Amino acid sequence: MMVRRSLFAMGFRYRVNYKALPGKPDIVFTKKKIAVFIHGCYWHGHDCVSRYAHTSQSNKTYWGTKLERTKRRDQDHIQKLEALGWKVIVMWECQIRASLEKTLQNLNRELI
Repeated sequence: MMVRRSLFAMGFRYRVNYKALPGKPDIVFTKKKIAVFIHGCYWHGHDCVSRYAHTSQSNKTYWGTKLERTKRRDQDHIQKLEALGWKVIVMWECQIRASLEKTLQNLNRELI
């Protein structure tokens, strides 16, 4: 929500969870053909050192398999979107929480 509010305040207009595209990207700029995924570090298996990407200590085989499946699905969605001519940007929870302003500046460079 922080990213969406900031983008709207900057004057950008976008679609949210656009179902017509593979993976239902979180934010879609249809005219520029840019799809943005905002991934949680834990749920999407980010290998960062932040506290958001902890490894589950209970039922490790279940969670390990589930997170690997999620990573493969994410890559599949990205490949499909790129094959359709879309530019894909992945933003990670740890990056947003560490520096929302810097993350938005990087995104803004891609959008302009």
